[in-house]
Amino acid sequence: MKYIPFDYAHAESVAERTRAFYESKDAKTQIHIKSCASLKLPRIPALNTFSFPRDMERYLDMRAERDYLFSRFHASVDDDFIPSTAPWYGIAEHTAFLGGQVDFTETTTFQHPICEKLADFRRLTLDRSNLWIRLVADGIRYLRERWGEYIPVRMRGADGPADIANAIRGSALFYDIYDEPEMLAELMEFCSRAVRFTLDLQREEATRIAGGCINGFGIWMPGRCMGQLSEDVSVMLSPEVYEAHFLPALQHCIADCDGAMLHVHSLGHRMIPFFASLDRIRMIEISSDPNSERAVDIFRRYRDALRDKTVIVAPTYEELIRMDDLLSENKTLIWYYAEDEADAKRALNAVEKYR
Repeated sequence: MKYIPFDYAHAESVAERTRAFYESKDAKTQIHIKSCASLKLPRIPALNTFSFPRDMERYLDMRAERDYLFSRFHASVDDDFIPSTAPWYGIAEHTAFLGGQVDFTETTTFQHPICEKLADFRRLTLDRSNLWIRLVADGIRYLRERWGEYIPVRMRGADGPADIANAIRGSALFYDIYDEPEMLAELMEFCSRAVRFTLDLQREEATRIAGGCINGFGIWMPGRCMGQLSEDVSVMLSPEVYEAHFLPALQHCIADCDGAMLHVHSLGHRMIPFFASLDRIRMIEISSDPNSERAVDIFRRYRDALRDKTVIVAPTYEELIRMDDLLSENKTLIWYYAEDEADAKRALNAVEKYR
């Protein structure tokens, strides 16, 4: 295959348009066509058929080629998305750099809890030579050097401090809240540093565009961005417990960044006011869970608390055309998963007057 160089001049213009979107005080909308179901892309073998780190480059080449082919399709779409590629090994790479056994399956990876006793976390280190740090950071560098002419390379992203604490302790974390709250506070400080550690390494290697880079969810952010962060464990906590024991670590984690993006599940919607209260969190993505309220409805419920944030949702077309109230009053980023090119263009048409 003959590869065509990526249009970085266009990417710079999209980044500058996105910067203006962030800085605007007005309600505006951007839209990302994230995928196209009718586009036939090469299949990548199951994760558990590879041997890492030996197969890292071969595996990442396959991922990059798929992303490159999507970027060629995407060149005909006039949205606000900059296609990119990144390492991806399931999910365990978010926390496996702290230790613990990792199990590979066909489609993802799982990490076993690391510390049987809470005090054991004091033996954990933030080591640049760790296998999983290298698979991610070296993987980003490899992709940039091998594929950067043809497609930008984004960050992989990270779990938030509470999710890292949950990976370290497993279900025992919920007992630590009551049994050893002072030591839990020490653990949360460590987890806050761990988040910054992994994201700083990723940012060092990712493609720079207009003074920023593309975060783990494919969104361009300026400066020293921290995105995306996931605090999924908050779904299993009361707002009072999360605020007392976990929110301070998230606030500390993002205190000196230029902006953070937070991923929230619709089942965890009660935490949205806490997340929205943190100035450094510029963007909140609400993800729809099965058998729960749709993200668009959660957005509508918390629209006042989210007034100063960029809110990210992935509506169906039927939901999108009923979002006039939100798009006219809130700053919104639409993720759209198109069936085909015609579907992508009708979604663009539906939001054009708000862009």
